[in-house]
Order: sequence, then C-alpha cells, then structure tokens
Amino acid sequence: MKWLNFGVLIILWLPSLLATYNPYKQSLVLLKQEPISGSYTKNEEAYVEELWIDQKIDHFDEPNNQTWKMRYFRNAKYHKPQGPIYIFVGGEWTISPGLMSTGLTHDMAVENSGMLFYTEHRYYGLSLPFGKESFQADHLKQLNLHQSLADLAHFIRHQKSENPEMQDSKVILVGGSYSGSLVAWMTQLYPNLIAASWASSAPLLAKADFYEYMEVVTRSIELSYGGNCSMRIEKGLKYLVKLFDDNQIQDVLYKFNGCKDYNPEDALDRAAFFNGLGNYFALVVQSYSAYIPRLCETIMSLDSNDEVAFLKFLELLYSEGRRSSDCQDFGYSSMLELFIEDTDQSTETRAWFYQTCNEFGWYTTTKSKFTSSETFANQVPLSYFETLCQDAFGAEQTAQKLADGVEQTNSKFGGYGFNQSERYAQVIFTHGQLDPWGVLGRQTGQQAIVLTGYSHVEDLASIRVTDSVQMNLTKLRVMSFLRSHL
Repeated sequence: MKWLNFGVLIILWLPSLLATYNPYKQSLVLLKQEPISGSYTKNEEAYVEELWIDQKIDHFDEPNNQTWKMRYFRNAKYHKPQGPIYIFVGGEWTISPGLMSTGLTHDMAVENSGMLFYTEHRYYGLSLPFGKESFQADHLKQLNLHQSLADLAHFIRHQKSENPEMQDSKVILVGGSYSGSLVAWMTQLYPNLIAASWASSAPLLAKADFYEYMEVVTRSIELSYGGNCSMRIEKGLKYLVKLFDDNQIQDVLYKFNGCKDYNPEDALDRAAFFNGLGNYFALVVQSYSAYIPRLCETIMSLDSNDEVAFLKFLELLYSEGRRSSDCQDFGYSSMLELFIEDTDQSTETRAWFYQTCNEFGWYTTTKSKFTSSETFANQVPLSYFETLCQDAFGAEQTAQKLADGVEQTNSKFGGYGFNQSERYAQVIFTHGQLDPWGVLGRQTGQQAIVLTGYSHVEDLASIRVTDSVQMNLTKLRVMSFLRSHL
C-alpha cells in the first residue's frame, strides 16, 4: 500500500505537493505550463542572456507612442555572422532558459551557427505592459493575437536593423501548443520576415464548443492502457452523476473535507465539479502521458467494484485538501476565483482565459449539441464557460462576443482546412497521437506528422536514444525541412 500511495502522489501532482484549498487550481496551472526542453547544465545556461526590448502598447494606433518592455532570452554562443536566427516563440507561460540551453531548436542553432532567441508573450511572465495593473479589465484589451504577432514582427525587424551580423540572416520560428499556432499564423501574416516555421501540437481552428478534447482524453487512456481503465473511469463518473441526481453527493464531498455551502442542485456548482475533475485527467493525458499506465494501475487496483474503486481514487486525488485544517471549495466560486482580477495572477490563468474568451474558445465541454456522446458524464455545457467569461470580465463579455471572436480568428487564418501549397507552405506541423489538441490541428499532408504513442509538445527535446524510431526520424525530418529554407 505504501507503493500505491507514493505512485498516486507522483501521478497526481508531479512537479510539487502544494497544499491548496482550491481543488481546481493545480490542474489549470499545470495545463498551461512551459514546454519541457530536457535536462541541461549550469554551464550551458551561463550563455543565456536575459534582455529587454521596447514594444508599443498598441501597434495599430499610430499616434499612441506609449511603450512597455518585453523580456526575451538570447544565446549567441554558436552564432556566426549572417547565420540563421532561431526564435522559440513564447506562449501562455513564463519563459525560462531551458529552451535556449537544450532541445532540438538549440541543436539546430549549433548545427547551423545560428543565433538563438526566446521571446516572452505580452501579459505573461515579466512582460507586463501595465505592470501589476495589466490584468485590469480595461488594460486587458491590448492582449490579443494581432498585437502579440506585431510584437514578434517588431522584434525581428529590430534585431536585424540593430545587428549588422544578422542583417541578412534567415529567420526560423519554432513554437509549441498555442505558440505553435502563433508561428504558423505569423508565417502567413508576415511572410517576408520568416523563412520557415515548425509548429508543434498547434491548434489552428478556433472553436468554442471543443467537446472533442475530452473524447480524445478517453481514447488516449484506452490506447495507452486498455478499455478496462477508460470504462472504469466512465462508470465512476456516471455513478457520481447518480449521486448528484439523488442528492447524495454531499456525503461523498464531506469525506474530502468539502465546504458545507456547496450546492449540488446549482447547475454552475455541478458543472464546476465535473470540469475540475475532467481537468485532472486532461492534465495526465496532455502533459504526463507516460504516467497513464500507472494512473490506470492505481485505479484498477483499488477495488473490484468500479464505483467503489473510483470513489477511493477521488479520496486519493483530493487527499491534500482533505488533510488541511480548512475545507476545500468544490463550488463554481472556486473556479471563478482563478480568473478574477483581484486574485494572485502569478498563475497567469486570468490572461489566458481572457484570450480564450475573446479569440479562441477551446473550452473542454462534455455536453454538446453537436454530439450524443456521453464522454466524461456529459455534465459540462458551453453555457458554463460563457458564464465564467462574463463573470470574470464583465457584462460586455457575452456569448455572442465569444462567437464573433472565434469566427474572426477562423476567417483570418483559415482554420485547418487549407491547401498547404497555397497557405502555410513554409510550415511543418507535428502532433502526438494521444494529444487532444491534435483534433484542431493539421494532421494530414506531406508537411504534417502524427507521432504514435506521444502526446502534447513531446517532440521539442533533442534526439534521444530513449525515444522511438519514429520520433527521432521525425526530428531529423523537421531539421531537414527547416534547413532547406536557409
């Protein structure tokens, strides 16, 4: 039993064992973490410089000269005059030196005597246009896709104009997840600045009702372990629904030290509970897919009865909050807390949620008008996320505004249904077979590769003997594609 508890703790909160009274925070924070680059030494990191560049608050308001400072990293160790420029584009996270010290982008710079950069996205990390006030509703209006792409265009022009040794250098962009989307869209909007790009695990289709995400989570668990595990999870979730319907869920939450004011009859409280639980399984599949077998072994070993085993698993999942002296809040207010203005924004959850509410959607619904699937208990409708958007950002943040933003994004960039000889010809796309985001990305064609047995942004590290033959051949193919554009 000691091994079991130790294994579960590794699975549940790999990076840390942070006690929290909010059972939803950890999963959401980890779902938007920086891609893992691989191990590196302090000596390698020593060559990475932290630098800053002035950016306009609004690139599209000519009279407005207000600026802010954007952070970026540079590794010039391998650069020779007019060698290529490799830019790893930051996404919805705080950047760190790792991707400048190791990984495939780093290796390509070594091979081709390139300059390495890593840019930080506005409103994330230390790149805050309005300082601590950046997350106020009126200031968030400058957080959008076109401003961030204009930041990147200015960054490239500035580096070339200020450094004669890079004046004629070709520019290669690399990104993963949302930043993979950025490098693809950047290549379309600013083709004269970019030679080629590699977009890893990049969603290209904006979509509010992203019900397919949790369907892939279920399928990936089945692919990685077997149908008995995914079936047990589904049966466990349906049992929870029955407990809600029979007004017996309070007895279960009491065992988890749940707060007494949780209202199981409130639609938002109910949706928040199932959304939070779904986020945990999403986290394992998306970010820690190698641990799916251990997760399933734990669930399968707890009891011979599916429902009893699942409840025992929930006791382990929520054990940290159960041990605390205070209660843990499973209500809607606990989820909303992660996105409101006066919350600690070191987690950056408010900024990313604002982007999704205005331009992308990408909400992991499980109750959709587009499918009869009962994946993950069919308890989380789009209206739940629409309400979260409005409660977090004000009355003007309507469902129609979200729908309009999604439509504008797809109209501008074409989603994923495009002829690659006419659009994105300079971009190579890679996806993991297990990655739920792959549904919204480019997975077909000569410049798209799907990696069997892998999930989200798992291909950014250096070529390793521990990876599959397909993975290493894919990395060689990516390097060859980008090299052909130098």
